[in-house]
Amino acid sequence: MMQEPRPIHSELKSKRIVWETEHPIRWSFMKILREYSTLKEFYPEINPYVEAYRFRDNLYCLYSDSLDGAGDPWMYVINGPERCMLIDTGFGVGDLRGLVRRLVGEKPIIVANTHAHYDHAYGNAQFERCYCHKNETHRMKEKNNPHIWDYLFDEKGNPKWTMFDKEDLIQWHPYEIVGVEDGHLFDLGNGYMVEAVLMPGHTPGQCAYYDHQNHTIFIGDTTGIGKTFPGEPYEDFCSVEAMHDALVKLKPRFEEIQGVFPGHGMLDQTNLVLQYLLDATEAVLKNPENYDEKKLRTFGKGEKREVCMKYIYQGTGLRYNLDNVWRKRQ
Repeated sequence: MMQEPRPIHSELKSKRIVWETEHPIRWSFMKILREYSTLKEFYPEINPYVEAYRFRDNLYCLYSDSLDGAGDPWMYVINGPERCMLIDTGFGVGDLRGLVRRLVGEKPIIVANTHAHYDHAYGNAQFERCYCHKNETHRMKEKNNPHIWDYLFDEKGNPKWTMFDKEDLIQWHPYEIVGVEDGHLFDLGNGYMVEAVLMPGHTPGQCAYYDHQNHTIFIGDTTGIGKTFPGEPYEDFCSVEAMHDALVKLKPRFEEIQGVFPGHGMLDQTNLVLQYLLDATEAVLKNPENYDEKKLRTFGKGEKREVCMKYIYQGTGLRYNLDNVWRKRQ
């Protein structure tokens, strides 16, 4: 029998209408973190939609409720010596720029997106320039318009999944999108480097960001292989094979990574999760039909797709379709 999701106490201004299915392990982590952790900083007078958690001396993890019924997204702020880096910008509700200023002061803000999805990049319009991997720029440009939030509301203008004040959506304006190569280094001052690491599969240009000083990596959404569209560039990169190849390239550095921070779920994970993810991709490539579960799932904007699930040891599962296992070779 399916149990009703158990609410976690929240002082955020957002209030859920539709609840995501409860993830048993994730729920307990979030319960302890959000209700009892001393890492938490909350400034509702600046942004009532975001909680900040200080996981390193110079690292803030920013939590917000999902506005579309899917997973609650994380954003990250690395406070460098001369510049700070904001990784992902969420849905675009509330004053994210003001919150970052409260946390790190008046340093220049470098904004970098893991990928172009609504829960990771719709807050970009609060900034003048945003970076992403060059494979993702076409999707970023599609989202650079004032109608990106329309899907959150019904025909009467009311939120469909999560209650929030429509007046708190940021004012949209066009912003510069800068695509970078795999291995691009962002200098936060005094040689403090954060490296762009192409980690495709979920989207063609999903990009992780590796903090060379803290040895932490911010990986975005790596457990679901995404959908491509007819005529879309870089469609070969939405495949299990593309993700596998990126993990193989990163593998020599697994041991030096001391914290893995995903776009959703539990934070500061061991570097073993990268090896487990690589193992899952290898198992799928060896036999795509040997999945552990196949079911209908609902994604971001309510789209339903049948997906295969290969469970990852000590974690969630790798979601994929049988038609996006391999690169589409001519």
